[in-house]
Formats: sequence, C-alpha cells, structure tokens
Amino acid sequence: MAEKRSSLSKAGELVYHFEDKLTLWEYFVYGFQQLLVMDSVFALPVILGHAFHLPAAQIAYLIQATLIGAGVTTLLQSAVLLRLPVAQGIGAAATVVAISLAALKFNLATVSLAFVFSMLIILFLLAPIIPSKGGRKSILEVLLILIKQPQVYGVLITLIGISLIGAAFSLINAGGYKPLYNIGSLITVTMILALIFIFRRGILRFGAILIGILVGAIYSYAVHIMSTQEIIEAPLIALPRIWPWGLESIQWNLVSAGLVPILIASLMLPTEAIGVYYTVGALDNVTITDERVRKGILGETLGSLVSLLFGSLPTTTYAQNVGAIAVIRVGARRVFTATGILLIILGLIPKIGAIIVSIPGPILGSAFVIIYSMLLLTGISVLADMDWTDKNAVIVAVSLGVALGIQYVPSTVIAQLPLYIRTIMSPLIIGTLMAIVLNLIVNLIPQWVKANKANKEDTA
Repeated sequence: MAEKRSSLSKAGELVYHFEDKLTLWEYFVYGFQQLLVMDSVFALPVILGHAFHLPAAQIAYLIQATLIGAGVTTLLQSAVLLRLPVAQGIGAAATVVAISLAALKFNLATVSLAFVFSMLIILFLLAPIIPSKGGRKSILEVLLILIKQPQVYGVLITLIGISLIGAAFSLINAGGYKPLYNIGSLITVTMILALIFIFRRGILRFGAILIGILVGAIYSYAVHIMSTQEIIEAPLIALPRIWPWGLESIQWNLVSAGLVPILIASLMLPTEAIGVYYTVGALDNVTITDERVRKGILGETLGSLVSLLFGSLPTTTYAQNVGAIAVIRVGARRVFTATGILLIILGLIPKIGAIIVSIPGPILGSAFVIIYSMLLLTGISVLADMDWTDKNAVIVAVSLGVALGIQYVPSTVIAQLPLYIRTIMSPLIIGTLMAIVLNLIVNLIPQWVKANKANKEDTA
C-alpha cells in the first residue's frame, strides 16, 4: 500500500497520486466507486436499442458489448497508452447521431460500419505531418481547433444534453403514463434526488442513479409491471460475438450517406476527451503534451474499433469520473485499470443486461432525464465560461436557435431533400456546423490573418 501523503497536493488535493500503488483490495473498492458514476454506460445502450427498435434480447446484448468495449478501452488508456486515471464509455455524441439516422430507417449494422470507416479515417488524420513551431501536428489536431472553442463546444454539449433528454422522455412516453408506471417514476426520481441531496460522497452518492433504478425495479416487480422472462432465459456467462449484426444486414447503399454526420460525431469524441485529459492532468500537476494527447486519441480510436467490432458504438473518456477523483481524492491510474477489469467482468454476464432491459421504460427514462439534465448543465457551464463578446453571443444564439428550430420544419419538406442532406438535418449536426462556420468566419479567420500579418512584419 502506498504511503499516504502527510499533506494533500495543492493541485486537486489528492491523497493518492497518479503513479501511487495501493493494495489489491483498494484498487477494486475505488475502482467500483468509479464504476458507479458511469451511468451512461448502461443508459445509452438502452436509448440506442429503443431508437433502432431492437428486441429486448438484442438490447441486452448491446449493453454487454458496451460494457466490454468500455472495459477494454479503459484498460488500454489507463495502463498502456494515455496512462492517466480515466474511464471510457459509449460516446454520447455518437449515440445522438445514431438515433437521428435510426429515424431515417438506417439499421444499427449500417451505422456501426460507417463508424468503423470514420475511425479508420481518424487514424489516418492522426499522423503528425503538418509542420508547426512546437513540432509537427496532425491534421486531426488542426481540425479539432474548429470544435474546441467554448462557443462551439458549449453548443455541442448543450445540444447533446437536449437530444438525450428527449430520448429519455421517449422511454417514459412508451409506458402510456399509466398510474403504476407514474408511481414507479416518482419513486425512482425521489430516491435519486434524496441520495444526491443528502450525501456528498461515498457509494450512496456515487451510486444514486443506479440505486434509484434498483429501487424502481423492485417496485416494478412487486406490482407486476416488470417481466423477468429475459432475465431467466439469459445465460449466466457468455463471450461477446464478433460483429453480431451480420454482414447480410448491412444496407450498403446507405453507408456512404451516413458517413458525413458520423464523421462529424467521431470528431466530437476526441474533442471532449482532450478537455478531460487537461482537466485530470491538472489534478496532479501533470503536463499534458501533444504527444500524450495523440497517444490518448490513438487509444480512444483503437478502443472504439474494438467496441464496434463487438457490436456497440465508439467510446470516449467520461468527464464524470474526473469529478469523482476530486471528491474521493484517489487519482491512482491503476484504480481505473481495476474499473476496466470490472467493466469486462460485468460484460461477460448477460444477465446484467437482461435485468436492465426488463425494467419498465418509464422507470429507466425518469432516471435518464436526471443524467442528461446534468449533461445539459455541463454545456451551459461551458458557455458561461466563454468570452462573452457580441460575436460569441451571436454565434451561440443563432446556432442554438437554428438547431432547436430545425425540428419544427414540416416532415413533408424534409422528406423532399436528398438523403445526403437529410442525414445532417438533426439539431446536433446543424447546430454544431452552424457554430463552427460562424466562429470560423468571425473569430478564427480574422485571428489567423492578423497573426500572419504580424509574422510578416516581424520578419521584414
């Protein structure tokens, strides 16, 4: 067991630092605590499965594949490539774009294959080939400059939160607002909020969402609105399948049509991850170099390919785990290696996914609303921290306004557009593209022109 510091570090006030070694028992106790805050690793597969109208057994498998993909990527990042205390899970941006394509009759196999192609493109873009003052940069790093500005990134996160709140309410709506379901939703939300408000740390605080869902499930079983058939039929242990959707189910004519929004979503994932790298590095005064960032993105991409191969969607670094580090003050990266192992173990137990799928949609949806309302708040906080110039305010206002308004365009009008255009007519893609273009015109290009002019004057 590592010796505890007599005084907490100034950066992040960690008791255990990134390279500290703990006992095996401590690794898994703290690793389990980190697992409890990863609500989306369970929530997003359910939302995704319902969007594609998958049967319960396939949604349960989707949860299994997501857990294993997240575990493999967490191991890769914490122990091999990035070597920081981070945890991975299914990407929210990827899920939102997949949901929008599901509405256009894309199936999950087609969307997954398009994501495989986009990940291969990102691997190509990751090569450091562009000369710069600080060394060579990759094309990907240059492209991410367009997204990582707060007035763009804040719009992106806000729209993801709004979209997933809508998906959560779709689960609630599926129950038809019958009294027994309404009571179950109320019990679930009350339990979650009570735990969040009463406890500041510990398992009860970190596991508030999962505990609330468990209480809702117990209620549902007691009043006979929860079926246990899927749980009984699911095997206790099973290995994941390679490309479970089958090649014959791929809509080959739609793969290229979905590639543009999927590539945009794929670029959103490392943007979010890089921000987390710098945040977690600051907790222990660790400098995040460009080389380390590239290794991190490489780990994200390789892990995403593994996740896609098993049947889930790409993964990304979860920001909520950084918040958990700040609360429990344990930043040892090997704790996250333990979290990755736990994720893989859970993924090998199909009954875990079957239990979640068996819980009525209104109970799950009510819990998911809380999760993604917090994500929405994260987007708002990013916008609040930006430089509130008139230009930036207009960028945010117009981008959000157009993104939220696009969903009110009559479906008959949208249906007349070419498929390649319809694939980007979702609030997330339209709003993000609008923010990128406006920010490029009014901020980035003038800055580049001014910098270039100053360099010429210096050399003259």
